[in-house]
Amino acid sequence: MIKRICALLFGLAVIAASAPAAADETVFTACDIAGSIIFSICGELSEGDEYISADNTLYRITSVNGTQAIAEAAGKEPMPDVSWLSTGQARAVFADYAVPAASSGRNEKLIAMYVTHSDESYIPSDGTQSINGQGGIYDVAKEFRDALQAKGIDVILDESTHLPHDAGAYRRSRQTAERLLQHMPDAIIDIHRDGIPDASEYTCTINGENASQVRLLVGRRNQNSSVNREFAKEIKAVADSRYPGLIKDIFIGKGTYNQDLSPNAILLEFGTHTISKERVLNSTDLMADVVSTTLYGAQTGSAAGEAAPEEAPEKESKGSLTGIVLMVAAVMTGVLLFSFVQTGGTGPMKEKLTRNISEMTGGLIGRKNKQDKT
Repeated sequence: MIKRICALLFGLAVIAASAPAAADETVFTACDIAGSIIFSICGELSEGDEYISADNTLYRITSVNGTQAIAEAAGKEPMPDVSWLSTGQARAVFADYAVPAASSGRNEKLIAMYVTHSDESYIPSDGTQSINGQGGIYDVAKEFRDALQAKGIDVILDESTHLPHDAGAYRRSRQTAERLLQHMPDAIIDIHRDGIPDASEYTCTINGENASQVRLLVGRRNQNSSVNREFAKEIKAVADSRYPGLIKDIFIGKGTYNQDLSPNAILLEFGTHTISKERVLNSTDLMADVVSTTLYGAQTGSAAGEAAPEEAPEKESKGSLTGIVLMVAAVMTGVLLFSFVQTGGTGPMKEKLTRNISEMTGGLIGRKNKQDKT
């Protein structure tokens, strides 16, 4: 009997060890004073956290009781001016977070990506919300990488896992982020999905295609928080202009999310665990365009696969040619008058003019003198 019990306990231990790590996905809800829900998020809410809604209203968490929080509106959040998008031109001035790659000593564009919560998956497509290893979130990361690469951007996607999905995940992924930053990327992105149960909070339709919204997360307890925040706001502003409804909102939480390592860091949450992964994958192309435009400006000419206009250089060439012709005509007129005055007639003038032109052109035009012949 004792042997059987020991064998049973050993078997249970093996099963427990091989089972997927339980995801720490507690859902918090923020409401206004009247009790109306403003937003939900899979993760802890703390007093002082901020939230920028889809319509750019800023909310601040004033109190937390268990998993319920009170958020007070603080007016509209000032958003970046993205009027440069309507001109179809690349940005002339870049913000601190959006420095052109050439200024960092590289000729290419480079973005780094990693996945902190490696187990995150999508129930309708993956059959579970948590996979012990590389979850469905890696499919999203790879699709996002491919979409960025299609725009001529080099992407380093580190596929390291950082299990289990617990409070130590960010500590483990920090080593990955530090390793990626050695390549001096223009931005570093942590790919996630939310864990709120209501899929309808993320479902959307963009340009007639079923897609998933994306939430942006910024850590407020690090020296780069203000720049990270502006980066997130510009991403949202660009997306709102090009693909209205793609960006769900921006959450500014008390964590660092490893964003203290770089001013060019952002956390993207592609949908939630109850939405189909296919919808999420449809959003990666759109987000690639948004991120590319935010960092490097709108693609025009050959960068967008079209021939760049060359009207200005052509006009300049025509102007230069006209000037040369007029100058030659003036010189020839002067030579003609000078020869007429010196010879006093058209016959001698013709002989002298021919000889002068021959001398001026090195014998290419006109008749050579007899002594020049060999």
